[in-house]
Amino acid sequence: MSGFWRTIGDKLSSGALWALTNHPGKTVGASLGFLLGLFLITIGFWRTLVLVVFVVLGFFLGKRQDDHKDVIAWLEKTFNKY
Repeated sequence: MSGFWRTIGDKLSSGALWALTNHPGKTVGASLGFLLGLFLITIGFWRTLVLVVFVVLGFFLGKRQDDHKDVIAWLEKTFNKY
């Protein structure tokens, strides 16, 4: 039975790799849409919204870090206005 599942896994991974290579926008968009719908159904609208906000914030901060921009200085400048 192990060989059967290994074959299925190989076919799924090669299909996913082909889709990402040939149609990256469609593949990523469909995957994100599926995950968003799944989260909306399982945890509800507001919790999904909070999750999306944190993911976007994490992406933004990680991108600044990858671009070698000072994240701490940006946070201090943004939140020390008051």
